[in-house]
Amino acid sequence: MNNTDIQIAEQDKNVLNTFKKFLGLEHFGWKFGAVMLLICSIIMPIIGIIMLTAGAAVQNASQPTYTGGVPGYPFVLMGVMYLVLTAVELIPCTVVSFIMLKKNEYYQSTIDTDISIARKRATSVGMIVFCFIFNTLAAVFYLINFIKTKSNAAAFDRLEASQKGGTI
Repeated sequence: MNNTDIQIAEQDKNVLNTFKKFLGLEHFGWKFGAVMLLICSIIMPIIGIIMLTAGAAVQNASQPTYTGGVPGYPFVLMGVMYLVLTAVELIPCTVVSFIMLKKNEYYQSTIDTDISIARKRATSVGMIVFCFIFNTLAAVFYLINFIKTKSNAAAFDRLEASQKGGTI
């Protein structure tokens, strides 16, 4: 093995380690987002129910004496909005985040045996859009990995070939 081969092997090892690092950071992003969304999915309906109850109580208490407007309706409206927001946005985003967390773990597990699976995902433009819609923190790390994977295509080709040949 000459000096150039050693440098190329070292470069390939660095590319692989960087890829693993940013895939791990993306995993952290999905996990952090999933946990935060889960917490919000628990707190928001509780607040919505409290606001609904408070609005109904204010409305009932003021009904016989107050004739100038609707004092409890804003609370009722906010309570309904919190419940709708939870059902329409928070719960689906939480589920997607937990699913993507598991998928990310799968891709992390395939790197050492078949890097082509993780590489194909890491070079998907659609995943950039998907990540930015559902989790911006994970999207930042995905985008960095996307750029590094595209710019080091030759190193990934060599890594893939060496894995198929049985050496890495």
